[in-house]
Amino acid sequence: MIGSEQPSPLPALGPAEGADILLVDDDQTLRRGLVHALGSMGYSILWATDGKAALELLASRKFRLVITDIYMPNTDGFEVIMGNSAMNTGTPVIAMSGGGIAGPVESILRSAANFGCLRTFEKPFDLAELLGAVREILA
Repeated sequence: MIGSEQPSPLPALGPAEGADILLVDDDQTLRRGLVHALGSMGYSILWATDGKAALELLASRKFRLVITDIYMPNTDGFEVIMGNSAMNTGTPVIAMSGGGIAGPVESILRSAANFGCLRTFEKPFDLAELLGAVREILA
C-alpha cells in the first residue's frame, strides 16, 4: 500500500516531481508517528507499507531520503536498499530494525550499513536522534 500524508493527493506528483522522504514500514503506529514528526519539521512524506510498493515509488519519483524498515511482508528493506542502489537514484537511505529471524539486530543493521545505508537505528529508537540524522542528511 502507498500513501501520502501531505495535502496534495498522490496522483498530483509526476515522475519529475517528488516528496522529500519516502518512509517504508509495515507498522502503522510507528509510521504514523514518524509521518507526524517529520511533517512537523516541514518535510513532505510519501509512505509505503512494504518494499514492493517502495520500489515502485523509487522507480517513478524522486526523493531526497528513504527511511526503511528491514523486515516487512512481500519485499524487505534489504531489497529496497539494493533496488535504490541499482536504480542509481543517489538517494540516501536510513535503515531501522527491531531484529528478526535472520539474527541479532546489530548484525542486521551492520548488513544494512554494508549495503550503503548512511545511518541505522535499532527499534525502539530515540526519535530526537532519528530526526537529527534526517536533518543532517537533508541539510
